[in-house]
Amino acid sequence: MLKPVPWLAAFSRIARSASEHQAMNFAFTRCVRSWRSVLIMTALLLSQVALAKAQLEPSTSAIDQLYENGLARLNTGDSGGAIVQFKNVLQQDPNHLPARIALGNANLRHGDAAAAEKELRIALGLGAARDQVFPVLGNALLAQRKYSEILDTIKIAMPGHRGSYEIMLLRGRAYFELGQLPQAREQYQDARKLGAKHADPLIGLALIAQAESKVDEALEFVEQALVVAPDDTEAWFRKGEFLRDRGDDRGAQAAFDKVLAIKPNAIRVRLARASLRLSHNQLKGALEDVEAVRQINSDDLSSQFMLWQIHQQTGDAAAAKADLAELNGKLNQFSEQAINSEPLLLRIAALVRYANRDLTRAAGYLEHYVTLRGNDISMRRLYGQVQLLLGEAKAAIDSLYPLYRQDPHNIDTLIGLGQAYLQIGHYAQAGDMFEQARAQNPKDSSLTARIALTNVGLGNIDEAMNGLTDAVQQKRGGETAALLLSVLQIKAGRPDDALRTLQTLVARDQGNAKVHNLLGVAHTAAGDRKGARADFEQAQRLASDYFPPVYNLAKLDLADGNIAAAHARLEAVVNKNPRADSALLALADIAVVQGDKQGAIRWLDKAVAAAPNAVNAQGKLVELRLSLGQRAEALMVATRMVDHNPENALAVESLALAEAANGKNAQAIKNFRDAARYAGFDGGQLMRIAAKQVNLEDFEEARRTLIKASNSAASDEALTALVRLEIQTGEDDSARKRIAAMRTDDTRQALAEILSAELHMKHGEFSAAIDAYQAAQKHAPSTTAVIGLVDALLGAEDLKRAITELESWLAAHPADRIARKRLALVYLPAHRLDEARALHEQLLKIDSDDPVLLGNLARLYQLHGDKRARAYAERALAAAPDAASTMDTLGWILVTEKETAKGLALLREALARQNNPLIRFHLAQALQELGRTDEARAELDVIIQGGHPADLVEEVKRYTAQL
Repeated sequence: MLKPVPWLAAFSRIARSASEHQAMNFAFTRCVRSWRSVLIMTALLLSQVALAKAQLEPSTSAIDQLYENGLARLNTGDSGGAIVQFKNVLQQDPNHLPARIALGNANLRHGDAAAAEKELRIALGLGAARDQVFPVLGNALLAQRKYSEILDTIKIAMPGHRGSYEIMLLRGRAYFELGQLPQAREQYQDARKLGAKHADPLIGLALIAQAESKVDEALEFVEQALVVAPDDTEAWFRKGEFLRDRGDDRGAQAAFDKVLAIKPNAIRVRLARASLRLSHNQLKGALEDVEAVRQINSDDLSSQFMLWQIHQQTGDAAAAKADLAELNGKLNQFSEQAINSEPLLLRIAALVRYANRDLTRAAGYLEHYVTLRGNDISMRRLYGQVQLLLGEAKAAIDSLYPLYRQDPHNIDTLIGLGQAYLQIGHYAQAGDMFEQARAQNPKDSSLTARIALTNVGLGNIDEAMNGLTDAVQQKRGGETAALLLSVLQIKAGRPDDALRTLQTLVARDQGNAKVHNLLGVAHTAAGDRKGARADFEQAQRLASDYFPPVYNLAKLDLADGNIAAAHARLEAVVNKNPRADSALLALADIAVVQGDKQGAIRWLDKAVAAAPNAVNAQGKLVELRLSLGQRAEALMVATRMVDHNPENALAVESLALAEAANGKNAQAIKNFRDAARYAGFDGGQLMRIAAKQVNLEDFEEARRTLIKASNSAASDEALTALVRLEIQTGEDDSARKRIAAMRTDDTRQALAEILSAELHMKHGEFSAAIDAYQAAQKHAPSTTAVIGLVDALLGAEDLKRAITELESWLAAHPADRIARKRLALVYLPAHRLDEARALHEQLLKIDSDDPVLLGNLARLYQLHGDKRARAYAERALAAAPDAASTMDTLGWILVTEKETAKGLALLREALARQNNPLIRFHLAQALQELGRTDEARAELDVIIQGGHPADLVEEVKRYTAQL
């Protein structure tokens, strides 16, 4: 038998809240005194139901048939077919919550994490139970590498609570990916305590050890994980990664092979093995793994990037070019905020931008990445190289010199440092670095050109040109030496010599765009503008994404006075690459020359032309659209408001409301904070904002908002809300101090006692709470105090006195409907069902649409076999259409009245909104009555595994055994 304290305490809290209708299940649970009684009562009711066939009843609606068909498809692995069915449901009923959740699940199983996230966020906005949605949503965000959003969204309801095992793992992974290793370790250690027989926390701790360069410790953790779960593919994968870090490529390959023998479609393992094979020049095997990944998920960025690397390594320029174009298209689908908040996505973005020669963005991504992943040596080296390409030589030295000290023999670091020293004119140091590099690799012909450049810098032009000429003639310096020699020849006023040098390159390779561009420069220097234009145009044809010849052609256009042609040429560049800084600046220069200042601004920024409408009207429109479920439209209106009134408190609050309704919680949190800042000391608005901040679990900011509101005209209300929030979030010391300050004000003595009692109630100190509520009654008798006193008495299991207190209060205050309603509910656990029914009927005469009263009466009538039960349940649902308890009440009544399929639809909706074991039990019974025993058993297993009271679990086990 359950102890009454937790159930009645929970019931009392809920009954005081805005969603009072949720109290019904608690009250009726107490009424039957035990889970055994609940199950026996359920069995008796079901005995009246005729056995149904496995198929849905003819009376089932078309929507419900589509939904159930979708579930059947999903359960058999047909996620694509399930998606179609769920979308059909939502097309007819966009607010069908079970279908919305199921569509999110199906999308995730189908590999479309972004679509899954969208549907699950909408489901949360529609009132879905968070503990049902969060695990799936968390994995959808994880699949998209949205780690910051995991921390913003997937979290426990209250600070100070440890939360569930699944949430700890999700948050641990998010902290790890963001480089916040201490927080990640704490989450994984806590998860390990709750899941001692699971490998996941150990793998998480292993990853942290690896990030801290503790490879042996990482391997120790992963070996522990394999002891717990010998066939855990993630543990084997990580073992392979750690062995590769230690240089044991053979052991790494064996570990990857082990994973793929168990799970052939493991994408990350395929990519890891492909990378390993690529490093050993096993191109065929690498390509096989990459193609296997692309068959599984054609949108995978890592496989696309690796395919580009393979095509580069095999010399397939056309394929490599197509790979890069596809990568750019996919990367552009992510917002900058998403990229910068996720290290793995940040890394691939940096590599792609670098490969595409979008160096400014690549540098920005790399700077952020290396702060998060300081142990990634290759990316730190690449950051230095990109800084070099951007002309930031001193910054490049700062990036590369620590790497040189760490490993003075790495040729890439030596060359990078040499180039950096060369750029800032430190030619002796540059020469030293290049000579060290040549000692490491004497066959590297590019070093001939680099050493020549140091000679140029040192003033040894003749020596440089002689060395380059010798290298070109003996075919030792390669293309780089020839290009450098031609540049030196042009600068020396010898364009004819440069043309001859470049012609030798053209003879070897007709398709080199860089050579043709430099030929154009040489022809220009020789005064042959016609020949120059032909060379530039040929370079452009050979490489349409190579911009220097375009700029050179634009210069020729301007020199010829053809401004329109230059403008069109540069605008085409910008259309193809909106971040082409040189083209944008050139276009702005042209606009300035033409006196078109507005045109110049157009290339540098956007302008807002529309005038704003009245803010109050727009705010009301946002609220109206939200009330009608037009979330997207409301967001458009609110966005327009803020665009024109960026510091107007109502506009920003409206935007935050619309963002929250659209599942954009991170943005909503930010804008509610801004709205509180702009609201001044408008107490009413601050209270509204604080309530929304609590809903979004932005507790600390809600606390600040309420502190600000406590200095407004709504000071008492705000102060009360502030103390209650502090009690709720575990800020007990602060709450006690505020309560003590209230006691110094005679007008707040009763309020201080009530808040003190609530603090005692939180800690289960029922005797102290009773004393405080009685003290409050002495200072200023109130309904709040008497209801609180009843809660405390129920917590102390003094049901008889709780009823006496309510009856005495009502004798003196017969018009107090709140207290009378509470008495009607408290009669239920006292088994005074006739009195409860009479009092409910009496109260309904005054408030005929109260969903709690209607729902309770429906349950009472059902218990007594009264045919009015269904009608009252239908009225309760009409009054509270989003309440899980009213759905459960009517759904269960329909099941007992042989309309099982209709009842099933309601029970599914109820469970989507509240993860309640009684609702799930009703759902399992409905499935069983429809002949769907396997599905019923699955639902009952969820109850058994859900950490519910032992007596409930034992009863469900016994029932399950009878199926």
